[in-house]
Amino acid sequence: MSNNKRLRLERTSDENIIRNWFENISSEEESFGEDSDSDEDILFRSDHDTNSEEEATDSKIDEAPENANNFYIGKDGITKWCKIKPPVNVRTRAHNIITHLPGPRREARGNKSQIEILNLFIDDNITRIITHCTNIYIETIRDKFQRSRDARLTDVTEIRAFIGLLYQIGSFRCSRKNIHQLWDNSKGNGMESCYLTMSEKRFRFLVRCLRFDDVRDRAARKQFDKLAPIRDIFTLMVDNFQKYFCASEYLTIDEQLLAFRGKCPFRQYIPSKPAKYGIKTFALVDPKTVYTLNLETYLGTQPDGPYKISNASRDVVLRLVEPIVGTNRNITGDNWFTSIPLITSFKEKKLTYVGAIRKNKREIPKEFLPNKQRVETSTVFGFQKDCTLVSYCPQKNKTVLAISSMHHDDEIDEETGDKKKPDIITFYNRTKTGVDLVDQYCQNYNVARNTKRWPMVVFYNLLNVAAINALCIYKSNNMGNIKIKKIDFLQNLSWELIKPQIKLRSTIETLPIELRRRAKLLLGEKETTVTETEKPDGSRGRCYDCGRARDKTTRRWCCKCKKWMCGDHLKDICKNCVL
Repeated sequence: MSNNKRLRLERTSDENIIRNWFENISSEEESFGEDSDSDEDILFRSDHDTNSEEEATDSKIDEAPENANNFYIGKDGITKWCKIKPPVNVRTRAHNIITHLPGPRREARGNKSQIEILNLFIDDNITRIITHCTNIYIETIRDKFQRSRDARLTDVTEIRAFIGLLYQIGSFRCSRKNIHQLWDNSKGNGMESCYLTMSEKRFRFLVRCLRFDDVRDRAARKQFDKLAPIRDIFTLMVDNFQKYFCASEYLTIDEQLLAFRGKCPFRQYIPSKPAKYGIKTFALVDPKTVYTLNLETYLGTQPDGPYKISNASRDVVLRLVEPIVGTNRNITGDNWFTSIPLITSFKEKKLTYVGAIRKNKREIPKEFLPNKQRVETSTVFGFQKDCTLVSYCPQKNKTVLAISSMHHDDEIDEETGDKKKPDIITFYNRTKTGVDLVDQYCQNYNVARNTKRWPMVVFYNLLNVAAINALCIYKSNNMGNIKIKKIDFLQNLSWELIKPQIKLRSTIETLPIELRRRAKLLLGEKETTVTETEKPDGSRGRCYDCGRARDKTTRRWCCKCKKWMCGDHLKDICKNCVL
């Protein structure tokens, strides 16, 4: 037999072995067993920023076929990765077919009103809860005030106006500015919309008294839920985020760190973040539209009860993706979230996953790790039935590891030129920035004010995210017709929120006349003057205050009560002050 014929027979035999292996490979994998977080200190370092190796009960795969040279073996000595890509399937894989088209849905579909879109997220139910809980707290502290009017109860209109002022102040990037500087107009540099909506004293009072739960039974609820002070509002707003928008085909999971240095039972320390200290929140974001679909606040180890959940990275991801289960969408995550058991779980939920993976995972073969023999820009692929492992060498003795259940080939992105990056790496870089974009948008026009209460930090973040989501829906419904900047969008929203309160204040007679006049001018109402008032009948009349005994007649009259008055009982004022 000739050498060429012998080589062809060996190659055919190897291909048949690989094909049979891909067809018969077992996909059953056990999940990582991560230790639960039992630290009860107020501050502890986040494990998201560490490189500690997780203990695992590694995935088990059928024994290797006869020719072991066709496989890489993981560090666990069990996991196998085929060197040859799986046979090409002509049919499109099911996980590449999107069943739900992206875009607004339900009441948000076709809605082109900016304030109505925001009201879908901050609905009447939420504002009523905030108003009710705030009034409960005000009732508990009213005895500390000498004047009852300094601690008067609030209403829905005022709460919405308060939220509008937060958006207004944030749009001018003045959220960290001293409140007095925003209200003081003695030198002409105050914000007119602020002091026409409510007084500085009232705004400070609402910032102090704003509550999101009933303080009377909070202590009991905190026994089994650390998020009790804002649990209801947080859940309602996140549900609204999911209700009115269908995300695009690629989503990102990552963490946010809400800057906060006050007392908090689950405050985190992450040195890689700019703020370093704060409240960690996991987010599911659509990177194409920057729409936030789901949020989860990291609470550490919860007390025993209905809110005690696992903080393992795999479980966090599975909870975040619940709104899109069965839609064949892809999730991109960093190496803290990525594991082989997670990818196995995604297959059952009809989702795919692309992410960086840590080098200390036991399933990774040693050939994929950094070594001095690797050539720059070289790539090593390992294939299983449902996922692909890739190791890219950007420079000597360094490798970038990624894994994908969406890609099943060894394609190199030609657009990267001499760098020769694989498609999996470029796809990961392109879709991993969703949460970072949300952070950037939130910081540009942040509504958050300095506070010592952590529920306010969470509430401010919800307002920031709600505004971004509302802008996403507005742009989607007006695609190609209207181009609007975020600052203009926020100012339009804030005006619609504060306008009813300004209109209400303009009718209060005890309010200074100049404020009422400027409020009506801002609202565009026509100003009433003395010449426009009706004159009493006749040219002369008896002074009302002098009476019949004196019988003093006069040509002058009060423009408000329409009664004749002599000079002794009538004061001259200008037409602007007659109101």
